[in-house]
Amino acid sequence: MPQQHWGLDLGTTNTVLAVCEEERVRVVDLAGLSAHTPLIPSAVELLDARGRRAFAGQEAVARNWASPSRALARSFKRPLRFGGDQPVAQVGQARIAAQLAAQVFLREVLRALRRQYHPGGLMGWLQARLGLWPTTLTIPVPVDSYETYSREVRCLAHRCGVKRVSSLDEPVAAALGYGLDVRRTLTLLVVDFGGGTLDLAVVRLGGPEADRGRSEVLATVARDLGGDIVDEWLMEEWCQRSGAALEMVRHDLKWRAEALKQRLSRPSAPPDELEGVPFTREEFIALLEQRGLYCKLSRGVQQVLDEAAHPPSHITHRVSRDFEGLDEVLLIGGSTLLPQVPECLEEALGLRVRRWRPFEAVARGAALFGAGREVEPILYHDYALRVFRPDLTAQERRTLPEWQQYEYERLIPAGTRYPTPPGAEVVRYYEPAYEGQEAISLPICELGRFGWEPLRWKRRRGRQYYWQPAGEEELERVVCLNEADQDIPLQPPGRKGKTRLRVTYWVDEDRWLRMTVHDLQRKADLLTNRAVVELR
Repeated sequence: MPQQHWGLDLGTTNTVLAVCEEERVRVVDLAGLSAHTPLIPSAVELLDARGRRAFAGQEAVARNWASPSRALARSFKRPLRFGGDQPVAQVGQARIAAQLAAQVFLREVLRALRRQYHPGGLMGWLQARLGLWPTTLTIPVPVDSYETYSREVRCLAHRCGVKRVSSLDEPVAAALGYGLDVRRTLTLLVVDFGGGTLDLAVVRLGGPEADRGRSEVLATVARDLGGDIVDEWLMEEWCQRSGAALEMVRHDLKWRAEALKQRLSRPSAPPDELEGVPFTREEFIALLEQRGLYCKLSRGVQQVLDEAAHPPSHITHRVSRDFEGLDEVLLIGGSTLLPQVPECLEEALGLRVRRWRPFEAVARGAALFGAGREVEPILYHDYALRVFRPDLTAQERRTLPEWQQYEYERLIPAGTRYPTPPGAEVVRYYEPAYEGQEAISLPICELGRFGWEPLRWKRRRGRQYYWQPAGEEELERVVCLNEADQDIPLQPPGRKGKTRLRVTYWVDEDRWLRMTVHDLQRKADLLTNRAVVELR
């Protein structure tokens, strides 16, 4: 069995487990504990005061959905960061501290892992059965936590049978999980918007600390704003419409409000209801705006950037050069899936954000770090060429909106490794769309996956795949990366129906899409090894 390196993102609301093996990283689903792959609810129900018997993850949620027990511990991560003695549940007359709840939860996760993914052979089965596998585990820690938290988490894992536990800062793990090369000096804004809080951190990666999984923190801002508060807003709105008293229904309504929030956060979500009261996605967005969510996000971003650029006078530890702006923005945490949150951040920052792995990035990065890898050499999005639909009539070209006249020809699928091996280049042939065409454009588009189902690619015209947006909501996921590039001139002008250009695409070691354009009629290269766009 290939060597495995496990990473565990112990989250406030959800926990994610990932493994790096054979140069590939994947998240794993633990049957019974995972709610929706790869998420394991960070919840544990203790059946006795010492935690010898317990239910964790989705099993604990399912048992307590209708009427949550006082023995159910949720969101124990935050109390653990500040000592671990704070009670988070109660069994009989005994109060359960965050430290014990976290240990029992971790024990149940590792038990499920050992049952389902143990090494092959009798020896591997015995090691797992005796709790001697996995031998190593990497657990990221928040940048604003004290060293006591990192030490506490390592001790909990040791008590659960893991011999070697390593840690790294969550922003470093997120950068690795999003495919950034942490060997380079990078300044990042990490937006961790989860169930409990909104944490923003400007950090600098690179240099000698990167190999140890550490980052230089330039500024941090925390807001008492998270998915739990949004659930509260939905419950208050429900009470206002139904006339019920919040204190009478909060206990039973909490998880139903959370489920409604998740459903209404999906693009193009249909109208839904909470206990008979109808809600639409538009009403949900209006509620978030009315309660100031977007305003608080923008203000938090501005504050953390101001503090990074102008640190308080008592900050004397900064050793790197002064803050000169951001290289990347990374979103982690389930609340980044709330409607309009990424768009709000992009507007406030004037930058595109990496947002397609809010749940997985930290766990994937932890597994990569444990394997000693600086970056996972794969591309995370699909890349395609925007082309005119050949099936349209002249009448349709005059009447259809412009975006409906295009489709997307896939060039580089998500998951492709780079650099492109010799002989594996993508070759495409193009002909003029009309008689006498004097130039051909090659618009390269990035097709995002944030909050969406997988793209519905259709195979036709030989072996090539095409996709067309079903509506303007889907069109929002398309970003043209080289709209300002000049068109490829055709001299003499092209003839309709006659193939004119051969274009060869490949990706170099720095993730730049390159191409060579050959004019078949003139038998000459118009562009050679041209760097077009940087892929992600």
